[in-house]
Amino acid sequence: MSQWIDFLTGNFVSGLLGAVIGGGASIGGARMQAKASDRTARDTAAKAAAQEAYDLLGELRSTLAGRTPVSSPEDRAAWNREQRAMVLRAWTGVNLLPESEDARRTRCRKVLRLIEPFDDHVTWDDYVFLTTMALSDVMGNLGTYVSGRPVPEHDDVKGRIEAERKRRRRMELGRRLVALEEEHERYGLSPEGQQLAEEIKTELGVQHSRELAAEELAAITS
Repeated sequence: MSQWIDFLTGNFVSGLLGAVIGGGASIGGARMQAKASDRTARDTAAKAAAQEAYDLLGELRSTLAGRTPVSSPEDRAAWNREQRAMVLRAWTGVNLLPESEDARRTRCRKVLRLIEPFDDHVTWDDYVFLTTMALSDVMGNLGTYVSGRPVPEHDDVKGRIEAERKRRRRMELGRRLVALEEEHERYGLSPEGQQLAEEIKTELGVQHSRELAAEELAAITS
């Protein structure tokens, strides 16, 4: 009788252990599956947000390329509000990039900060060009994320934009100086014109437009 009881007890214990192990494995598997499902859902949501931000910045780039130059203070204020709203919405999408995309997310944030409001310190054409440089960089990072491609090689976009800003500023000042010199030769300059010419020459570091670099002078007079 005791052997029979031992046999039954052993079977019971074995069955109980099997049930516990099996149940634990099922629970563990369910948890892993749930985590994988959550991760997939987060990745899907992040890519959808990145795609929305990409489309939004593409719309902003197209709007910049197609609209007439902003001139009046009222138009400038309205444009800056519109641009700011679109950039902030894109920023929200960038923030939803996962931790695994920290380099890409950091890059996008850095470049979005370079998008400035339009003011009188640059021409509208220069503003469009410089802003488009920043927009294209962010879109490149978002687009490669959505398509599953690696993070693009990151150069010093801030340095590129600043160098282009300075180049375009010199070009604009050079053109104005050439125009003032021609006006001086034909008609003479007013005191205001003379003062402006001196200010431009000081900023350019020259006494006459012919002292500009050959490539600058060629671009200005072409």
